[in-house]
Amino acid sequence: VSSPAVIGPDEMVADHPCTDPDLYAADRGLLAYMLQDVRALARLVTKGAVDVVEYEPLVWFVHGLKRRLVPCDLARLVNGRDLEAVGFFGSRRRESKGGAGSDEDPIDGLDARLTQEFRRYPGIASYSTIETVDGFWANLVLHSVPSDAEDWRGSEVHRGAVRMSPTLYRDVRIHNGQLAGGVDSTSEIVLHGTKYWDYGLVPDTQPTWTAVRTW
Repeated sequence: VSSPAVIGPDEMVADHPCTDPDLYAADRGLLAYMLQDVRALARLVTKGAVDVVEYEPLVWFVHGLKRRLVPCDLARLVNGRDLEAVGFFGSRRRESKGGAGSDEDPIDGLDARLTQEFRRYPGIASYSTIETVDGFWANLVLHSVPSDAEDWRGSEVHRGAVRMSPTLYRDVRIHNGQLAGGVDSTSEIVLHGTKYWDYGLVPDTQPTWTAVRTW
């Protein structure tokens, strides 16, 4: 397996559209949007305005598009300590949506299975999912320390998701960053680096191209 390419903050690599720097601003905006959902929920819980059961997904729709928020550790979200942030974005393959007669999008089903595992990984504070146009999905994970993500990546469901990625996605980008002061602050998520996986136009027909970028 070749080492990931190292690319500069303003660099776009030919034949790898996932490295377009313009995607960075769009991704940051969507992460901020998901963070506002987490903040709104945390405020309502703190005020006693809503009753929430940890690890129970909250699901709603905006303009017909699905949103899911799994509050895993509400106290950790608002205790004033910094949180690590991971943002997942994938360029969906058109043919990877649910097949004929299928009511379930495979990514939606996979996402639901992932959330069922969170009780085994107490470092995860919240997990957000947003459906965008054309069956695309994005995720935001807030967790306590960097090693949490390593632990979670070792789970069988997550490994299965990785194996499915070349079939479901043309490419994937994962941002890593930090939220200073946690959800109860006014901070924005600051991204430090991004990893890229480009699976090619046709699944499993060429080696996966990978890259890393520091912001």
